Amino acid sequence: MLGCAVPMMDRELQDLLRRLSAIPRGRGRRVPAELRERIVAWTAPRRARGAWWRELSRSLGVPAKTLKRWATPRAPRVLALRPVDVIDEAPVRTVTIVAPSGLRIEGVMISDVITILRGLA
Repeated sequence: MLGCAVPMMDRELQDLLRRLSAIPRGRGRRVPAELRERIVAWTAPRRARGAWWRELSRSLGVPAKTLKRWATPRAPRVLALRPVDVIDEAPVRTVTIVAPSGLRIEGVMISDVITILRGLA
């Protein structure tokens, strides 16, 4: 290494950087799952030896927060079905009938009004 303070990049890191550079940069860019898995595999032994997330982040050009999220195993999402009670009741609509004679009938369902009116006809 002829007095060089910066160690040479390992080949895996070079390949990861090449693959990452092929992905368009910017917020919301999608890194393929296979590449994420390789990055996690590359970071794991370095973290075990005490490397900081920020240090790994600078090496890869990926935010430390993102590296942490990728390295943290997720619990599988479980979709649960819950029982529900289905009530087949239409809302009850009532009306008030006022006859010309002043007779007032309140709270009568519309079907009953039809019956009453037919009886009066």
